Amino acid sequence: MIDPARSFGRVAREYELGRPSWPPQAIDRPARELELGADSPVLDLGAGTGKLTRLLVERFAQVVAVEPDGAMRRLIPAEAEVLAGSAEKIPLPDGSLAAFFCAESFHWFDWPRAIGEIVRVLEPGGGLVLMWNRPSGGLDSAEWPQEVRDALDRLGEPSPPERRYGSFAWRDALARSPFVELRSTVIPNGGALRRAELIARIASWSQVASLPDLDREAFLAEVAGHLTEPTYAATLEAHVYWTRLAG
Repeated sequence: MIDPARSFGRVAREYELGRPSWPPQAIDRPARELELGADSPVLDLGAGTGKLTRLLVERFAQVVAVEPDGAMRRLIPAEAEVLAGSAEKIPLPDGSLAAFFCAESFHWFDWPRAIGEIVRVLEPGGGLVLMWNRPSGGLDSAEWPQEVRDALDRLGEPSPPERRYGSFAWRDALARSPFVELRSTVIPNGGALRRAELIARIASWSQVASLPDLDREAFLAEVAGHLTEPTYAATLEAHVYWTRLAG
C-alpha cells in the first residue's frame, strides 16, 4: 500500500479527467463576502491538477497555485503562477495574499503548521476559503450499480485524512486559530458523467490510487465490468466555507 498522501501523482491524468469542477457560485459567494476584487492576489493551496485554478484565473488577475506533487503540478494551467510547495511550507513572503482557496485539500494538511503558514502569508484581514464536493444524498446516494458500491466497501475504511474531514476535526483546528467564525453555503453541483470519467474518478480516490499496481488494475477492471451504461448521474453538491483573519 502506498502512502495515500503520495498516491495522487500516479493517477494525475485520471484525477484531471474524472474529478468534478466547481460551480461559479462557490467562488462568487465567498469572494463577495471577503471583499475580494479582480486585482486581489489569491492562492490555490494544494491545487492538484488545477481544477479550481482554472476558475480563479478567470476572475482574479493574480493567481498562485501551490502543489507538492510534480505530476499533478504539470497539469495546472500556465495562466497561474505555479509553485512547488506545501501547506506547511508556502514559498511566498509574509502578508502577500488577500485570500487562500483550498479545494479538496484542507483535510490533508498538518493543521497547526499549515494554519500558521496561511496566517503568515495573508495580509491583515485576509480570507480563507475551504471547498469540498460531496454526494448530495450522503455517501450511499451515488447512482451506480450496487456491485460497484460493494467493491468499494471491500477496500475498507477511508484514509485517515478522509476520516478527518468526516469528523469535522478541521473545524476545531480553525476554532483555535486567529480566524473568525466560519460561514458556509451548499451549492448543487450535479450533472452527468461519461463512463470513462466515472472510472477515472474512482481511480483517483486515495483508497484506490494507493493500492499496489496489480491490485489497483484488477480492482478497476472489476469496477469497469459493472459499469455498462454510457453515462451516469452525478449527485454532488459543493460545500463551501469561508472565514477571515480577526481584526
